[in-house]
Amino acid sequence: MQVRMHPAVTVLYSSHKTTLKELSELSSISKEVYTDAANHSFVSGPVYWIYHGSDGNPETEFTLEIAVPIQGFFNSKKFSIKELSPFKAVVHRHEGPWEQLGSSYGEIMQYVESNRIPIKDEFREIYLNVDFQRPENNITEVQVGTF
Repeated sequence: MQVRMHPAVTVLYSSHKTTLKELSELSSISKEVYTDAANHSFVSGPVYWIYHGSDGNPETEFTLEIAVPIQGFFNSKKFSIKELSPFKAVVHRHEGPWEQLGSSYGEIMQYVESNRIPIKDEFREIYLNVDFQRPENNITEVQVGTF
């Protein structure tokens, strides 16, 4: 686990009000955003899921942005483009099924508490390797924003 500063990045994204209980309903959006980005630009990184205001409670409504880093701008008929600001975060690499992400978040929160690191209400999941047939091969970088 480490604290890192991530540079600004331009993304094509889609924004949604949702809850943790409803996340699975948005899974197809990643493919749609990625396809639009690949058809109109150069994709320069993996898919990001950016959580604003999620507190771990399955019932709490928050904003989720599903984003794909791109180079340049284009007019998307369905999605928006913006630049994400530089992002300082506690970073942890989660290897395995997404159903076990909660344990990785638990480890990060223990680290944050024991090191007295103040956190923001923005978390990011960067999907480095996605394997629907063998979820144990999934690799997700979890980023918890800090000040």
